[in-house]
Amino acid sequence: MKHLFIILLLCALSVSCKDKTDQSLVAEQSQQSDSLNIKKEDINKINYVDIGLDAKTNSIMPTWQAYQTLSDAVQSLKQADYSFFNTDIEVFSTAIKDLEQTIPPSIKTQSIEARVLAFKTKLLNLKDLNSLDFIDKKDILFATKEVFVAFSNLNLQINKKLEKASQNIERPY
Repeated sequence: MKHLFIILLLCALSVSCKDKTDQSLVAEQSQQSDSLNIKKEDINKINYVDIGLDAKTNSIMPTWQAYQTLSDAVQSLKQADYSFFNTDIEVFSTAIKDLEQTIPPSIKTQSIEARVLAFKTKLLNLKDLNSLDFIDKKDILFATKEVFVAFSNLNLQINKKLEKASQNIERPY
């Protein structure tokens, strides 16, 4: 009888210890997810030059649907909304593939294609980092900054292309 009591006591203690361990593990994981939770204030602290499109682009850009989709994703990122990067991989891949393949002919140059490729690379990097379970907040913020910079550089190149195209330089005879 005494042995039975000791065995029951040991079983009760082991279950009790396991519950405490599970509770501390859950508390630790929630603390980590809170520290990785990126807020709009964190995004606002990112230092980069945000370049938008000029009014000259109004005739071309609305027809480039893939650009509009990814522009919306970047705007969501500025609100600390990473939902586009958590979507199905096919939706994400299709948006990036369409961006590369549907560049309007009036702005399709090697420099624009290079900026699209750089932007694509940064988007893929952020998606990969965002899918990892244990990643530092600073790494996600750095990758987010790289996406913002690549998008701004793409916009700058589009602006430059259309500005140069609008110049009427007459050559003397």
